[in-house]
Amino acid sequence: MTSPARQSKGKKNSVLDIASLNVISVPPTMSIIEGIQMMSRHNFRRLPITDPGTKKLIGIVTITDVIDMMGGGSRYNLIANKHKGNLLAALNESLREIATENVTGFSPATTVKEAANILLETGHGGFPILNPDSTIAGIVTEYDLMRMLAGTESELVVDEIMTPCTKKVSPDLPLSNVTKQIVDDGYRRLPVVKDGILLGMITATDIMGYLGNGRVFSEMHTGTVDEVLSLPVRDVMTASDIRTVATDMPISIVAQEMLNRGIGAFPVMDGGKLSGIVTEFDLVKALTGTI
Repeated sequence: MTSPARQSKGKKNSVLDIASLNVISVPPTMSIIEGIQMMSRHNFRRLPITDPGTKKLIGIVTITDVIDMMGGGSRYNLIANKHKGNLLAALNESLREIATENVTGFSPATTVKEAANILLETGHGGFPILNPDSTIAGIVTEYDLMRMLAGTESELVVDEIMTPCTKKVSPDLPLSNVTKQIVDDGYRRLPVVKDGILLGMITATDIMGYLGNGRVFSEMHTGTVDEVLSLPVRDVMTASDIRTVATDMPISIVAQEMLNRGIGAFPVMDGGKLSGIVTEFDLVKALTGTI
């Protein structure tokens, strides 16, 4: 049995009240690697593509799209078929090649509650807010909702809202297995475990960062995607200062800690063993009833 969260003060009504308004967008001619580098540099999870003249939204590229390209999703055809496995050639293609077009967005009149419900129903991490002429008024994300809800008092604890940990990966597993799991199962992050010990997390952001920071190009010899994806998880995962939370920790504390650290999830430990993961999505879902 769960306890309802108590409503916080200073409730906001318009989605524009909590959205990011100074949105950086890029032209459709930008290359995939330039887009990845920009996302890595600014820690973006999504990058809008707009027409340089009209400023109208053409599409959006997300971290998931990048992993889809790397991990055997439909966008992998760009590497496998068009460029015969040559990753370097594929990364120089236009960003629009892997973008999602005909993007659905919120209107500026959308309420925070309506936006939260749609984010939770669809499982998407964010949506653009579009003016009537299809120019971008802002972007609202799970993080924006978390930022608004983090001060909410709640009697709920982590164990009541977390995602049970059914998927784990070994540090010796090649990246190809991880990208495939992210694409097939919809996970953005996976705990890295060996002999029952939590070593760290491997996330979609880690993999994109490996491409975006240029390290991949200094280490590769053949330029093929197979070479890059043969790299073991241990070489890319986040391991240092991995923050964990306990099953009985109040979610209000977890939400604030997540914001303070600027990360999207914590592994959950119970008696020294990995029990699950608590994510931004889990916290927003638990606290949305207060809006």
